[in-house]
Amino acid sequence: MKNQGLYVVLIAFVAVIGIIIFLAIRRREEVFDGEVIDKNIVESQVMNNGIGNPGIGAGGIMIGNSGGVRHTYRIKVKTDQGKTVNYTISEGMYEIVKIGDRVSKPKGSTEITILSSNNNISTRPSNNPPIGPMPTDLNPPQSIS
Repeated sequence: MKNQGLYVVLIAFVAVIGIIIFLAIRRREEVFDGEVIDKNIVESQVMNNGIGNPGIGAGGIMIGNSGGVRHTYRIKVKTDQGKTVNYTISEGMYEIVKIGDRVSKPKGSTEITILSSNNNISTRPSNNPPIGPMPTDLNPPQSIS
């Protein structure tokens, strides 16, 4: 009877790990082709719970930042079958993909592929610095005395 609490914790741990594995497999199995109709960034508060900080677990005081913000990058895709799919992507892919792009998510992968882009605007910065306005008159005005 003394080990009953241990068994409950062990069963809960195995269940959580099983759910995580199920969701990862399900994400890889998902397949869609469609058009990006919206993009958004979801911010969520992250609190530092002291894991990895020996002072906290030993009754110490935590000095400094106790948390932060986590960004989740999502796109909304209208599939060729008419469904709407909300899909989480990386920050790098979020910067590249644009509303109106045709994307594909193949089976066995967690990344989307851009099939075609409706916009010809480059998302990468130019190697050349911006050029300011050219002076029109190189001779400064003369003072009248």
